Order: sequence, then structure tokens, then C-alpha cells
Amino acid sequence: FGCRKTAVVGAAVGFVGLLSSSFVSSIEPLYLTYGIIFACGCSFAYQPSLVILGHYFKKRLGLVNGIVTAGSSIFTILLPFLLRVLTDSVGLFHTLRVLCIFVFVLFLAGFTYRPFASSAKDKDGTTKGGNRLSLFSRRKFSPPKKIFNFAIFKVTAYAVWAVGIPLALFGYFVPYVHLMKYVNERFQDEKNKEVVLMCIGITSGVGRLLFGRIADYVPGVKKIYLQVLSFLFIGLMSMMIPLCSVFGGL
Repeated sequence: FGCRKTAVVGAAVGFVGLLSSSFVSSIEPLYLTYGIIFACGCSFAYQPSLVILGHYFKKRLGLVNGIVTAGSSIFTILLPFLLRVLTDSVGLFHTLRVLCIFVFVLFLAGFTYRPFASSAKDKDGTTKGGNRLSLFSRRKFSPPKKIFNFAIFKVTAYAVWAVGIPLALFGYFVPYVHLMKYVNERFQDEKNKEVVLMCIGITSGVGRLLFGRIADYVPGVKKIYLQVLSFLFIGLMSMMIPLCSVFGGL
């Protein structure tokens, strides 16, 4: 379906899920509205934001990927403080409605994704001077018509990425969910609990930019494998946090 349609539809689904979540009165409907609808919408909106980079950048793709994904680190720094102010002043459900504004911006941003396909001459390398498509080219990109292309799993790099990333993400979000509660239990008088998430955001942003740059300069490095390994390492370290808390309590 292409990056644009996938991102726009995903953002629309996420908007509906988040807005629906703000009208429920018990936790059970949230499993559907927030846990499934909103989550699926975010997933569909997120992936094209990385795929589209390969259509515009080649030589510095690692650095560009780091810059784009560092946006999540910036909001990891800012949002905890914003969310605390919102929840204290207007409550949880009105806070979800405010967050719908961000998702709507994501919906509009999806329309800017314009994939490009190299011409036959570019692929054959016969064009003088290595003609590249202009950033503002209006050439239409026609993705393959086959919706389910299972042959892609024969590509080792893709198979490693498709299996490794979901496994790594099982532990990736553990600190974001449980760390503030742990700090609250451990240091009950501490008011600035959001600082721990801010530190995660800062180190994550620096790491994304640094290793994105390194990936561009190390010859022959398999960026997919590097990404999966880093995610697995982060996931494993994240899963150690609750274990350390348990043994620390004992």
C-alpha cells in the first residue's frame, strides 16, 4: 500500500482508539480501545517513518535514522512533565483528549511521505553523472500489487529483523512502565520522579545519534543486525530491572 497510505490510515486508527479511550469509565474497554486499536494504529504509523528514509537517503542513512528516532527521546524528556501537569489539572481522560492533538499532527504528517523509485537507467548505472530523482519529483511510485509476500522471509537480514525486534521489545518498555512506580516506593518523599525518565530519554537520544553515525562509517557493517543486537541488549537490561528490585528487596 506504500508508506503514505499506511502511515495516514495508522494515525487515523490510533486517533480513533485514543479518543475512544477518553470516554470509557472502566479499565476493561481500555484493553480494546487503547491496548489494541490505539496500539495497532501507532504501529502502522511508526514503521513507514523509518521505511521512507531509504527513499531519500543512502550515504548517511544511519545518521538520518538516528536523528528521526531521536524524536522519541526528546518527547521522553518532555512528556512526563507535561503529563503530570495535565493529569493533576484536568484528569486522565481529558489528558487523553489533549494527546489526540499529537496523533492528529501525525495524521497530517503522513501525507508528506512521498516514496521515490529509481528509474531503469539509474538502476543500470548508465545515466551520466548518476542522475538522481529530485526531492520534489512528482513521479508516481507504484509498489508491488502482492499484499502478502512471504518470500521476503527468505532474506536473512529481514528474517532476523522481523523476529528479533518483537522479542527485544518485550523488555524495552519495562522501565517506562515500572521505573517511576519503583522510585515512588523506594523514595516516597521524592517529588521529581520524572527525572529518571528524562535521563533515559537523554541517554537514548545521544546513543541513537552516536551509533547512527558509527553505522555509516564502519565499512561492511550490517545495520539490521546492529539494530537487532542493540535492541536485544536494551531489552535484556530492561528486564533485569524488576529482577534486581525483587532480589534487592529480599
